[in-house]
Order: sequence, then C-alpha cells, then structure tokens
Amino acid sequence: MLLQERLHQLCIEKGVSVAVAESCTSGIIASKITSVSGASSYFKGGVVAYQNEIKVNVLGVSQVLIDEKTEVSEEVVVQMAEGVRRIFSVDYSVATSGYAGPSGGTNINPIGTIFITVSSSETTSVSRFVFEGDRQVVVNQASEKSLSLLCDVIKKQE
Repeated sequence: MLLQERLHQLCIEKGVSVAVAESCTSGIIASKITSVSGASSYFKGGVVAYQNEIKVNVLGVSQVLIDEKTEVSEEVVVQMAEGVRRIFSVDYSVATSGYAGPSGGTNINPIGTIFITVSSSETTSVSRFVFEGDRQVVVNQASEKSLSLLCDVIKKQE
C-alpha cells in the first residue's frame, strides 16, 4: 500500500483533517495526498512557501528567527507546521524545508539536509534527515518520509 493510501485510510478511520506547508518539496506532498480519490474529505490544502517572504507573511514564521537560524532549521519548520495548521484549522500538518541541491547547503546542514515537522494540537515533532542523491531523489525521499511521519503520528491518536 502506498503511503498516501495509508494516510487516506487513517484520516477516514479517525475523522481527522490535514494540511501541508512545503518549501523544498514544492507541493509534491500535497500532490501525492490528492492522488488518492476522496482526499478532499480530509485534506484541506497547503502552502508552497518556497521564498522566505511567504514563510513570514503567510505562515507567520518569525523573520528574526530566519535571520538567526536560516530557513533550513528546526525552529523555522516548526513555525511553518504550526502556522499552516492554524491557518487551515486542521488536526494535523506537516512541513518541510531543506537543501535539495545541487546548490545550497552549509557545513552544519549540507545538501540533502531536510527538516520535517508534524504538528497537532497535542504535539509537534521535528526530525532532521540527510538524504543522498540528486535533487529529485532527495525531494522524493523527503516527501515519502513526510507522509510516513504524518501517518505514524495520526496512527498513535486514540
């Protein structure tokens, strides 16, 4: 079963809603979710916040935080996930930001570094991954991992 089908099943069973805030994955997570017929019953939408201006002005991420930590940081992705969850009034959200390559990256966060946050009203968890491969491979790995983490969190709901 594909992850987006598993997500579909979980959201229907538990009666929960989902939204996404994507930077480096640029809408691929939303596309995968909506590839399953009936996704509109739980998927409210998302924001592709590719530029920092959108992270700040739409999602409510702190510009000071971006200046201090960069847009590819645990703290920024947490604010992205919490912002989109609030804006769309959903039960769960997932957010991504990272360096898919071939340019970008830092000594601390090299190319392939992706931060993924899953947020609910009860908990917000953030994970850092360093994926290997070219740009498309990194983005695909990040989108799959995002769906997997989202499913794991929803599955734990009572």
